[in-house]
Amino acid sequence: MSPCVSSNPPQCSIAPTPKGWLLTIQNEHFSVMQVFRTAAKAQKAVGRMMEFFDTMSAQPPRGREAA
Repeated sequence: MSPCVSSNPPQCSIAPTPKGWLLTIQNEHFSVMQVFRTAAKAQKAVGRMMEFFDTMSAQPPRGREAA
């Protein structure tokens, strides 16, 4: 199985919600999201979350999608 590799860089956004600031990183295959108490904390986490996103992008598909 090959990983879901994208030739486009992931899109990153930080948006206010009633519960805090939502950091979303996504490409055409999947996304990761996390809510932070402040916009500054969300911005500070972008690098760490991009590393997580890159790690997840390198994983082969599992479950129903692998069938």
